Amino acid sequence: MRNVLAVLAGLLVAGFTVFVVETIGHTVYPPPVGFDPTNPAGMAAIMGQAPFGALLFVIVAYACGACAGGAVAARLRPAAPIAHAITVGLVLTGAGVLNLLTIPHPVWMAIATAVVFVPAAWLGGRFLDRRG
Repeated sequence: MRNVLAVLAGLLVAGFTVFVVETIGHTVYPPPVGFDPTNPAGMAAIMGQAPFGALLFVIVAYACGACAGGAVAARLRPAAPIAHAITVGLVLTGAGVLNLLTIPHPVWMAIATAVVFVPAAWLGGRFLDRRG
């Protein structure tokens, strides 16, 4: 049960971190007036017009979230920190792939989304791995 709770805590921290970094990105690259993020068609239209920096901010948010989530999961389960961190990264990868299937993304962003979560979560877990 503690393993599941550690991963869930990591996922909550990851989600919050992604939200905060994406919010910062929206201040740097504000979405168009009247933008509705709950409308998939609207999201698809925005993805085709968004500047590179705005999309890069999303990937940075994913990396920061996975790193923070991996660190939390590792901290809560010091007997197997890397395994818990990577589990957070794998769950986030699954969520990222679902997002890719729902909303069309540029190819480079799809590739980055598919590969960013696990290494970033591993890095977060590695920060707190006291075994070496």
